[in-house]
Amino acid sequence: MGLAKIILLVLGLILVVWLVRSYRRRVDRSDNPGPAAQGENMVRCAHCGVHLPRSESLTTQGSYYCSAEHQRAHREGRSA
Repeated sequence: MGLAKIILLVLGLILVVWLVRSYRRRVDRSDNPGPAAQGENMVRCAHCGVHLPRSESLTTQGSYYCSAEHQRAHREGRSA
């Protein structure tokens, strides 16, 4: 009777390890994003030259600026 309990316990442990591993594989697979998302275009501030995402820039007559202050300074002809 003792040997049957040990065999059953070992089989139960093997089953638990197998279930945990398959669950972890499935979770790891769902956490991994697909191909890298398309990056955003970067633009250069016409006043100071810093690069920033196009969505965060200010645009005036085709020129990009990192801040309203640089936009104003460039229009007034002041240097960085």
